[in-house]
Amino acid sequence: MARTPEHEAGGAARRRGRPAIAADVQRRRLLDAARQALRQSDFGSVRVTEVVRAAGMSSRSFYEHFSSKEDLLLELIHEAGRELVAELETIFARAERPDERVDRGLEAYLAAFAGTPLDFEKLGESASVRVQKVLREYVRAVGVCVERELERAWREGVIQRQPDSLTVEVLLLGLLGIASRYLAEGRAEELASLRPRLRDFLLRVWS
Repeated sequence: MARTPEHEAGGAARRRGRPAIAADVQRRRLLDAARQALRQSDFGSVRVTEVVRAAGMSSRSFYEHFSSKEDLLLELIHEAGRELVAELETIFARAERPDERVDRGLEAYLAAFAGTPLDFEKLGESASVRVQKVLREYVRAVGVCVERELERAWREGVIQRQPDSLTVEVLLLGLLGIASRYLAEGRAEELASLRPRLRDFLLRVWS
């Protein structure tokens, strides 16, 4: 069938239209928007409509990628947890002195809770059992890295007592609580200034 001017005009309009956004780009936009929202509010107060608006997306697009707001949160937790574990492994592998490894590892651990989904205070009571379970899985994953580093410090004679998993996990959860409280109160600089004392305390636990 011969193409009419109307056909030509329609084709040109489609070619001039906005190209479809790739699925992975859509997902990234939603995750980044949600992460930004969590920096400004607690999880219970964040709305899907706010996230999609900030991402320049639609609610329909949101539910093509995530089944719920909690599903989105869990993806953010997995991202933040993997990034923290990878950063700790890099620090422990590259830093030369034991005290430097502990100090930089502590800095990374505390910084991970500043405006990220790993912040227990920001999640509050709205965190479901499923969310809390995943969070604690990453605390344990971090604990494995830390315990391995402490084992190394013990072999090098930096600490006198061999570390154990339970003590490591209790200390990490305690640090998490301290970090969340200071950040919730807007005392990030004060938290940073405490790092040398916290480092010395951690080393003394096994001395």
